[in-house]
Amino acid sequence: MLKLKKKANIIYFLLLTTFLTGCILAKKKPSANADQTVQINEGKAGKEADEKAAPSHPLADSLQSDTLRAKAVGDSIAFHTDSLRTDSLRIDSLAKTSDIQTTVTYIAQDSTIKDIDGKMVHLYGNAEVSYGTINLKAYYIRLNWVDNEIYAEGRYDSTSKKMEGEPVFQDGPETYNTKEIRYNFKSRKGLIRGVVTQQGEGNIRGDKVKKDEEGNMYIQGSIYTTCTMEHPHFHINAPKIKLVEGKQKQVVSGPFNLVISDVPLPLGLPFGFFPFPKQREIGTSGIIVPSYGEEPNGRGFFLRDGGYYFAISERFNAIITGQIYSTGSWGIGARSTYIKRYRHSGLFDFKYNRNRSGDEIDKMFGKDVRNDFSLNWSHTPVQRGSSSFSANVQMSSGNFNQFNSMDLNKVTQNAASSSVQYNKTFGQYARASASFRVNQNFGQINPETQRRENGKTNASTNFNFGINQIAPFALNGGRGRWYESFRFGMDFNGSYTVNNALTPIDTSYERLKFKIQNEIDTNRVGKTQVVPFNMDNLSLLLGEGQFTGRYSIPISLPNFKILRFINLTPNVSFQGEVFTRSYNYEYVGNNTIHIDTVNRVGTQYSYSFGTSMNTRFYGLFHFKGRRLNAIRHTVIPNVAFTYTPDFSGERYGFEQKVQINEKGDYRYLSRFQGIGSGGVGGSRASGNISFGLNNSLEMKLRAKSDTASEQFEKRMLLDNFGLTGSYNLLADSLNLSNISVNANTRLGNKLSLNLNMNFDPYAYEEIRGSTTGRKINQFAITKGQGLANMQNLNLGLSTSFSPEKKKKNTEQNQAKTGASEEQLEFIDRNPDLYVDFEIPWNVNLNYVFGVSKPGLSNAQLIQTLGVTGDLSLTPKWKISMQTGLDFTAMKPSITTLSIYRDLHCWDMSISWTPFAGSSYRGGNYMFTLKAKSSILQDLKLTRRRSVLDQGGF
Repeated sequence: MLKLKKKANIIYFLLLTTFLTGCILAKKKPSANADQTVQINEGKAGKEADEKAAPSHPLADSLQSDTLRAKAVGDSIAFHTDSLRTDSLRIDSLAKTSDIQTTVTYIAQDSTIKDIDGKMVHLYGNAEVSYGTINLKAYYIRLNWVDNEIYAEGRYDSTSKKMEGEPVFQDGPETYNTKEIRYNFKSRKGLIRGVVTQQGEGNIRGDKVKKDEEGNMYIQGSIYTTCTMEHPHFHINAPKIKLVEGKQKQVVSGPFNLVISDVPLPLGLPFGFFPFPKQREIGTSGIIVPSYGEEPNGRGFFLRDGGYYFAISERFNAIITGQIYSTGSWGIGARSTYIKRYRHSGLFDFKYNRNRSGDEIDKMFGKDVRNDFSLNWSHTPVQRGSSSFSANVQMSSGNFNQFNSMDLNKVTQNAASSSVQYNKTFGQYARASASFRVNQNFGQINPETQRRENGKTNASTNFNFGINQIAPFALNGGRGRWYESFRFGMDFNGSYTVNNALTPIDTSYERLKFKIQNEIDTNRVGKTQVVPFNMDNLSLLLGEGQFTGRYSIPISLPNFKILRFINLTPNVSFQGEVFTRSYNYEYVGNNTIHIDTVNRVGTQYSYSFGTSMNTRFYGLFHFKGRRLNAIRHTVIPNVAFTYTPDFSGERYGFEQKVQINEKGDYRYLSRFQGIGSGGVGGSRASGNISFGLNNSLEMKLRAKSDTASEQFEKRMLLDNFGLTGSYNLLADSLNLSNISVNANTRLGNKLSLNLNMNFDPYAYEEIRGSTTGRKINQFAITKGQGLANMQNLNLGLSTSFSPEKKKKNTEQNQAKTGASEEQLEFIDRNPDLYVDFEIPWNVNLNYVFGVSKPGLSNAQLIQTLGVTGDLSLTPKWKISMQTGLDFTAMKPSITTLSIYRDLHCWDMSISWTPFAGSSYRGGNYMFTLKAKSSILQDLKLTRRRSVLDQGGF
């Protein structure tokens, strides 16, 4: 028994020794290449758990009463503090606890060494520590659990003679590249040496940085730059910078100056303020610095385009700018862009300038003050639902572009058009729309005043309501019966038009055979009177405005086949017009008529019926050539007949029978069309035969490959060649209309050709005072004037050349860009503001030849050649040119030469216009050197001589 008891004691002692040795080894021998996770709980719940736990081993005191769970990889040994709490000793509840609130995860590629006595962990080789939103990577990292502190640094590689593994500290979305960092988890304060942090489009670098608990950074020996090079090409040098964290991140700087290529410049300010947008914002509100300069013979010295930018939201922003000149001129502008994804996007731009001339001659004649305005508004909807609203407005005063625009194309622009439209559909059949349109012609430049004169403006409102054609006998799809193709619809549209080019009044006795008693504006007799489109003439313009409504009910009858190949389509149409005023005539004697205007609604209608026929036939010509196999000729003739009854006379109420002279002669005068504009009767009967003939040529080629000898390819020789015309069977003279000829095709894969001609089949005779002559009711061929008189001809040839492979690569690169949707839309609207260095070269040629010869007048020729192109000399140099030649005047058209240079973080451009059609616009140039970053958009050097520098005020 004694021996057995001794043996039991020995076994018990060996087991106890083995257990304690295992615990000590688990604590003393951590594994290399270990990924450790330490979870430290804080607060009341944690303390209560410790107090209720069983007494722990004395080694647990070194763990500061925290619960430690380690996950070992490789040959490491995992242990839990719960397994140590089997001793009778209790943990002191007053022992110091860690202030770390969450999980700390760390990993090291080389080794992980734990110092139990010093309460530290040393990580070597690609070490990484994660704590909440904080992540730190470096070659060496030291964790101190007593002081809640982390320290990291890189190491010097003697082989490459460079530092490697330098700390990269990430706090949420912010990343800091450093040389050495010390950070406290409890106070959230840090001390950094050699920091580089990205802020917006630029980066801030500093020698020594202090980080406070609110995330603000105080940087000494700092620089700010948008250059991404390790040694930047330029930077803003500031001894002290404060990076302020918050809802709107800001950088505040003390005195600073600009340094370019390590050369400090005397350009600086006593303080600086740089706001930075957050990732989801489109910008930051701030001041826009104006440009300054002088217009030698114009408005004098100026401060131009200064103001404030309002970053209202991600969907909407606004810019307010102004300008002022030493002669007293001033201007103001408002610009805004907006976007709603999947709904719409738009741009609104309004400018107003009050220009005062410094020219003494203008002051003498009272022309020294002029008010100019410009309104641009584009609204593009995304098609969805049953309604859409769109706008494309380009309105301005006649001389705004000439004297206020910096764009040479706008300076030479002579016309503009605007429209605002709203469309709505109601179910499957009904539709409605409304629009407002303005067409402007700015007139021609007066050589003496150098100003545009006699500009014309036409403003109109239009609305439309219609019913799409319905097949009443096939509402459920139909069964193929002939009468099921019967269809009808309805369309009503109205317009109100105001025009400052007042219609000429022709009340001559020679035309009317009677005299008018009413007072006539002599300024409009026989000529168009142009009055300024302004508020002073508003009552006159509205009085001349005319509302016109038009309605129609088209009816499509069933189609028929004749001889299997001819399509016959009968049709019936009812149409009319609605007027808001009518005229009443009274003979007052002495061959004179008095006209009264009655403001009441009236209508004039007509109806017509007819039929149309069309077919298609082919001609095939075979060849025995090596490649050419056949040519196919396609002919598409069409003929239509339309009959409209006679609606003249008093029986319909559209005309009034009026005595015109003392002899008792009578005439029928229109109740709705003014006499001065030519309306002296209602519509007469007409029987029109319209005809057309379209042709196309296509060739069939054998494939070049010998292995595919039976394969063919098709190529178009002539896309279309056609002619159209009509003949009125019931007209008393000039029955045949003009003949129109048009053709278009592509020659090869590059050259496009378009041809349009118009021929008059009737002869002309000379008449005194007219260069055109007068058309007579005899064909031109009977008078020896040829088969027909060519009225006009227009021929256009265009082609472009560029490397196809490079073009495809460019499209792929554009698809991979990380630009925002707003930026891409701005680029699409302003392609001329961006230079694509990816395209090696590009050339576009455009040739236009035109002849205009109405009647017997002399032919007027137009012949121009336009050339545009660009060439990338190197990946950083690009040259572009726009020019042309007017063969009639034997002078070059507007010629612009531009050179671009990509200087990494800078852009340089030179633009020169050696010729622009006149000495007034010629000789323009502009040199610009600017930083690419939008936040430093005012950091630029500009020198220019533009059209505005020529004065003209």
